[in-house]
Amino acid sequence: MDIEVLPKCWRVLDTEAHDAPWNMALDEALLLSCDEQPHITLRFYGWARPTLSLGYFQSVHDVNLGECARRGFDWIRRPTGGRAVLHDHELTYSIVAPIEALGASVAQSHERISRALAVGLEKLGLHAEFSPSRASAKEASAACFAAPALVELTVQGKKIIGSAQVRTKRSLLQHGSIPITIDFEAWEALMKISASALRRKAISVSEALGQELSIDELKRALIEGFQEYFGVECVPGELTPAERALAQKLSVEKYATPQWNRLR
Repeated sequence: MDIEVLPKCWRVLDTEAHDAPWNMALDEALLLSCDEQPHITLRFYGWARPTLSLGYFQSVHDVNLGECARRGFDWIRRPTGGRAVLHDHELTYSIVAPIEALGASVAQSHERISRALAVGLEKLGLHAEFSPSRASAKEASAACFAAPALVELTVQGKKIIGSAQVRTKRSLLQHGSIPITIDFEAWEALMKISASALRRKAISVSEALGQELSIDELKRALIEGFQEYFGVECVPGELTPAERALAQKLSVEKYATPQWNRLR
């Protein structure tokens, strides 16, 4: 399966705001379900409370979990790689698909998804481009938005979407954070990088537009972008009972446990 023979109907799930374990568990449940019954799902969601997410390989010592607790924020480890993200006033997207549908390599599938996201941003009046270079070791920090990868999108030279991917042998999950606004002071306190440095590296959708944007407006534009870029129809759908049951199991037995979250 390649981009020329993609399924013409993609399921869209709008699961709104939930707690951190459920959000990560549902993304994984959709991925594992795709292994059993191949499909493509585009999901949008939010977070019940501000939540700091760590990449799968990231150490808990990279961030300030004491400050996270002091602020009443949640924190969780993602099943995907990458660096820390504060999910607050944002829209989070995820896409689950058979590997062969979007690209054999991580870079290829990530690029295709980014191009679809860029078409969606263009509909809002934002011209997004790929980062011109990879972050150097000198620039490395705990914060995802401190430096874009080669296939991530920038606006005005600043990162506007932070994404990460994980794969099974058959399927891929990519999810990402699209900030509506950014609390740079909170990012500084949690991720051990100065607010001024982050302001030079990251930008929210509202800042880029010069006006506040609603989450519903952003969802609509992104759905149009995916439909146009991939030449498909995005159809609202529902979770299956099996997906919901698996997500509940993963939420309780994996993502809500210290064994998972304090893995490194």
